[in-house]
Amino acid sequence: MKLFLAILSFSTTRCTIYSNTPLENLSTIKKIFDIQNAYIELLWRYLLYKYNFERSVICFSNLIRCLFAINEALVEAHDFQWYTDTIDSLVQQTQQTLNFND
Repeated sequence: MKLFLAILSFSTTRCTIYSNTPLENLSTIKKIFDIQNAYIELLWRYLLYKYNFERSVICFSNLIRCLFAINEALVEAHDFQWYTDTIDSLVQQTQQTLNFND
């Protein structure tokens, strides 16, 4: 579990939320990928040591499934925040327009 948390901490899931801001440090992101790959390799070797190959594949694929679920939740939360901000902006503009007309 500690290895999984280390992999998550070096995860670059924020890059899947598309925005107009460019990635500032592509070299830094490459370094993060390298660190993440090292932890993933370490996790894979640990699973092979602890379990047989078949059980290791099942466990590793379950962890990947978990990462995808986390990523999907982050994207949905970002989309929901955009929707909430848009509605709040529309309500504020409507209130200002109604106050202007009074």
